[in-house]
Amino acid sequence: MHQHYHACFSRLLICCALCLLLPMQSLAADYAAKKMAHYARDMEFYYLEQRPEVLPGMLRAFDREGGLAQGEKRLMLAAFLATLLRSEPELRTSLLPPDPSLSHQGRYVLAWMAHLADLPDRDRLVLSLLGPDDTALLRQIEASPRDLHQWDLMREPAVQQMYWGAFMASGSTDWLDSIIRAAMRYGPLNAAGRRKDSCFTSSATAAAALYEWAPRHTIIGQRLEYFLKDAKEHEAAVLRTILRR
Repeated sequence: MHQHYHACFSRLLICCALCLLLPMQSLAADYAAKKMAHYARDMEFYYLEQRPEVLPGMLRAFDREGGLAQGEKRLMLAAFLATLLRSEPELRTSLLPPDPSLSHQGRYVLAWMAHLADLPDRDRLVLSLLGPDDTALLRQIEASPRDLHQWDLMREPAVQQMYWGAFMASGSTDWLDSIIRAAMRYGPLNAAGRRKDSCFTSSATAAAALYEWAPRHTIIGQRLEYFLKDAKEHEAAVLRTILRR
């Protein structure tokens, strides 16, 4: 009975996180309502069907529909594009120089992309993409790691979204496994009543994101099953909840 209650309570909290804690406010979910499902799907499943020709249109569509108004969404798309450029540098010609119709927000995405991809002419590109009023953003970019692996996943949900963007681009389980490990921390923290812990919100957000995305991605379910084999009691409870068991 106690285990059943704990599992139900854990599921309730994760579902609450899904609604309240920025649980992977995915481009796919947001843009489907704006009739942009085809672009959102291209991004979400890019690792399954890589189509470089859709990238310029994807950026323009998100920009045109106001989908880049929030900073975390710009970072997510920037991480997605940067991950592609790191593996296929020739793709830069389809994104740079920027389309003249691109807004400031779209150019911010490309500036972050150039930084995260660590392009050879990164400094020149970033300066060319930002305007005289973007001094604060320039300082933020310059102070940020160029390697996405060095961004702290537990600090804020925006970094988790960047990891999701990198996963969508590459299908690499490195990004996915980091998110799963973050989600597993939710179990012990919740069981210990440590809901004010600095990592609690991030771990709940990671769990909620996986709960949302696992049904659509076979590889996510496979990795969850892999981690479940060696998970401890409270960690396993979280993974089973995400797997809807």
